[in-house]
Amino acid sequence: MASEFTKDLLMKMLETALAAVEAKFDELNALDAATGDGDHGTAIVATMKAAVESAQGAGTLAETLSNIAMGIMTATGGSTSSLNGSFFMGMADGAKSEALNPAETVAAFEAALATMQTMTNAKVGDKTMMDAMLPAIDAMKAAVAANAEATLRDVFQQAADAAKAGAEKTSEYVAKFGRARNLGERSKGSCDAGATSTAIIFQAYADAIAAN
Repeated sequence: MASEFTKDLLMKMLETALAAVEAKFDELNALDAATGDGDHGTAIVATMKAAVESAQGAGTLAETLSNIAMGIMTATGGSTSSLNGSFFMGMADGAKSEALNPAETVAAFEAALATMQTMTNAKVGDKTMMDAMLPAIDAMKAAVAANAEATLRDVFQQAADAAKAGAEKTSEYVAKFGRARNLGERSKGSCDAGATSTAIIFQAYADAIAAN
């Protein structure tokens, strides 16, 4: 099990996440079709493919994260690329060394979220990817605050569990962003595709850490 967040571990996490969203491609498109354009599976797979491709090659951890951000934003379009690209750009700013311990890793993910939040005002309850992202980052912070000996596996599994719970709750919400907001009450009844893919990705990160 990995004990530090490094460039090599990042690559494993991204590859695992890509495989996970590819496996849920049809499901994610179907979820998005209920309230949107029906292409979120396509968009998130393209995003993670760009992330994997951009992570290859020489460079520091921060440089690699910056390359990932730029790769995502240039390879795909729409809110999926801009939000995820900003997330990795913020993580690049927060990666202060080549091997981050759990607390430093959480700080980098907090920085990633802060940058992402410059791109969106969405909060929990708005039926967006933030319904999974915000609880995930909160769970990461809580994990290291509650236990000084928390491992990366602990941190990411708690994040994944929180993201999944957050994504599942979106079936109860009325959409307030994007095309789905035009549906009003009719947007209830199905989970948000972006929140669902975020939960899938966090679980993939936890799985990669456990396996490496």
